[in-house]
Amino acid sequence: MTCYFAFPSSDALRDSSLTLLENFERGVNEPQNSLFIRVAQLFSDEVVNMLLLNLVRGSETSQSTASVIESFAGLIKTTVHSLIKQLVSKMDNDELRLLAPIIENRRLVIEMDGEAKDFIVFVMAPDFHARFRRALEKGMKGEQDGAELLACMELFSEQAHKVFYEDSIKPVKLGFIGRKLTDVGGAAMRKGAVSANRRLIPALRGQELVDFCTYFHNMLIEV
Repeated sequence: MTCYFAFPSSDALRDSSLTLLENFERGVNEPQNSLFIRVAQLFSDEVVNMLLLNLVRGSETSQSTASVIESFAGLIKTTVHSLIKQLVSKMDNDELRLLAPIIENRRLVIEMDGEAKDFIVFVMAPDFHARFRRALEKGMKGEQDGAELLACMELFSEQAHKVFYEDSIKPVKLGFIGRKLTDVGGAAMRKGAVSANRRLIPALRGQELVDFCTYFHNMLIEV
């Protein structure tokens, strides 16, 4: 069994990703820049929505906390969308084909209720997966252990940042300016994640704590 963090991919991301991968496999001559940009931007938006925005939409999170999280989410989307356009728009198909494994490695097809469904995933170390699960299950019972939950969320956020941002950028050949842009963007995201976690987690109480922990618990799977 492998431990994953996983959440369902939208139909739009699934279909465009499969089309892009099939085009590379068939060796099409038409430039794939526009489709690659679409896939990458859809992917980044869905990660941000699942990890951040869905936590404050329809919840009782305080207005100030919700504002911090929404601002952080907006920063990520703006930064990543801009970087994607700058890095991908001038690449040829051979260069883009080398980046295809990034897309493949983040996809996992899982059989659920007799139907194959696409998920966005990354592998988690079994010991941390178990620790994170325990902290979330305690919160699902309404038991407050803010220090442990915050510690787990900060470790999780760092892992998600590495996988979804750093590992995605790593295969791209960057010049000095491009590397500086990605470094500055990454540093801003890290700072925002720390701020969001430290503002949100200690404030969780009652049903909001239960809902938060249930939300993340549902995305810890073993296959």
